[in-house]
Amino acid sequence: MSACIGEPISWLRLETYALDRADAAVRDHLAACAACAACMTEIERDVVALPPLVVPERKRRTWWPLLLVPAAALAFVVLRPKPRGFTVKGIGEVTIGVVRERAGTITYDAHQYRPGDRWKVFVTCPPDAGAYIDVSVGSDRPLAPAHLACGNRVMVPGAFTLDGGTNRVCVHVAAAPDAAGDQACVTIRPE
Repeated sequence: MSACIGEPISWLRLETYALDRADAAVRDHLAACAACAACMTEIERDVVALPPLVVPERKRRTWWPLLLVPAAALAFVVLRPKPRGFTVKGIGEVTIGVVRERAGTITYDAHQYRPGDRWKVFVTCPPDAGAYIDVSVGSDRPLAPAHLACGNRVMVPGAFTLDGGTNRVCVHVAAAPDAAGDQACVTIRPE
C-alpha cells in the first residue's frame, strides 16, 4: 500500500462519507490518493459493519452537578484503568480497546455485556507503521486476521457477540504475518 498524498483521512470520516457521500473534500482527496481510496474500499467491503455511531443528545444540566466535578476528577485520577498498551518490535507502542454497541448506543472500553450486544476491537499505534492483528475470545477467533495501517483508534474489520460467562478478548499484534509480536487482553463479564 502506498502512502497518503497529504494528511490521511480518518477512518471515522471515511465511514461517515460512505453513508452520505456529501463531503466534497473527502471525495476530491479519494480521487487523488490511492492509500485513502484503498481504505474506503475496505470500508465498503465490510459486510459486518456496525451501524453508524449515534451520539446521544446531551441533556441540559443544572448547576449543582458542578459541585461533583472536583470529586469526580480526583476519583478518575486515582481509579482510572491503566491503558492496555505494549510495545511491538517493528511497530512501536500499541494500545487496544473495545467498543460495545447496545440498542444503538456506542460505549468505548465497556467491560460488561448482555446477550445481543455487539463488539468491535480498535488498535492505536504509530501512524507510520502497519500491524498484523489477530483477535481471539478464549479459544475462538471471531474475526479474520487482518493487516491494518496504524493510527488512532483504527477499527479491526468485523464485529462479534459474547456469551457464556466471563470472556477474555485478546488482540495479538505483530509487524509481520509470522512474527512473534505481543498481545494484550480485556476481560468482559456479563451484567
